[in-house]
Amino acid sequence: MGTRGIKGTVGMQPKTSLRWLHKISHVPLDAGAEEEARRQDVMIAILMFTGSIALTGLSVWDLLAGTGAPWSNLVTLVVGVLASIIYVLLLKSRKSNLMLTLLVMVFLHFFWLVTGDVEWAGMLWCLVMLPLFFQLLGCKTGAKLVGGIALVSAVVLLWPESPLLATNYSLDMSYRFLLAYLVLSWISFMVEYVRIQTRQRLEEMQTFLDVQARTDELTGLANRRGFKEYLGESEQRREKGKGSFAVIIGDLDNFKQINDDHGHEVGDFVLQEIGHILKVLVRSEDLVVRWGGEEFLVLMADTDLQGAKILAEKIRQKIASTSVAVDGGLVTVTMSLGVDAQKPQGDLYSTLGSADKAMYEAKRRGRNCVVTAEGDEKFSDSSSGDSSLTAPKYSSPTVGL
Repeated sequence: MGTRGIKGTVGMQPKTSLRWLHKISHVPLDAGAEEEARRQDVMIAILMFTGSIALTGLSVWDLLAGTGAPWSNLVTLVVGVLASIIYVLLLKSRKSNLMLTLLVMVFLHFFWLVTGDVEWAGMLWCLVMLPLFFQLLGCKTGAKLVGGIALVSAVVLLWPESPLLATNYSLDMSYRFLLAYLVLSWISFMVEYVRIQTRQRLEEMQTFLDVQARTDELTGLANRRGFKEYLGESEQRREKGKGSFAVIIGDLDNFKQINDDHGHEVGDFVLQEIGHILKVLVRSEDLVVRWGGEEFLVLMADTDLQGAKILAEKIRQKIASTSVAVDGGLVTVTMSLGVDAQKPQGDLYSTLGSADKAMYEAKRRGRNCVVTAEGDEKFSDSSSGDSSLTAPKYSSPTVGL
């Protein structure tokens, strides 16, 4: 591994890869987008339901009471009934529902603006609908649509003796409406912007906490909680016939002696380097876990016993060729490893147990060796190799495990 020291390493947070977390997370990476889509669906359903009832009820009331132009009330009634029928019976996709809702809202805006509704109440309804454009479309798209609506509304209202208007607005009322529309547009934009920013920060915080809960703080590897969640998904894959798994469990030999003789700072540095070795040697689809203390686990998908044993021997050789320079001397690090592969009728839990027993058998046979659950073993001279770690004496606070 070359010459490396613990100064500047111990006491620092290890860089954590999210690769393994993506495998085990039950929440998709685009969960925020899905949540927004569901929120949009709920809003459209509420708008179509309450809007249809309101349009139908007000239109019937005005027709019976004789207020407002009859043709205007009939148009509003027809729009409300048709929109609800189309939404319930014909449209099924999210995009088509959104387009229908926006089309109805834009139509009603200009219809009420042109007709004035009853005693110019149409202007009030236009202001009521304005924030909904931002909530349905977001800041950027909502601002474009609202800006276009405001521009066309200004042309309709300020055009001298406009032939488009079915009612007479005073110039002062037109200016006041446009000013209120612009102010409310800005407020609605900022409210939606703050909502989106808050949601994104909450998602980032949730992701960070999710990583922290499933990651070993010292090594950046998965911890037991992360492994258990990944194990559940692996078992589902196995039940569907999508491949078998193999397990390697390794335990550093005489690690307690290293902590006792040289301190926990050196011990922590060794654990970090072991974690680094494992991440380098395994494939991207394999999961490396700090199983506890000085014990590590590797879970390999689509791997048989022979393949797992070959990898275990590579790990053993690499670690055996690693030493830590402390106070002018070298401390040799070795690992005992147990290996097993999932049986056709077995499960990962039994495979894990047999690999753990094989690891203890490797300890019993003299350490620094690989033993499979079938009883095979591979021994090698623990002093082989010339790679070393340099760990000078360091007096910073100890990193807790």
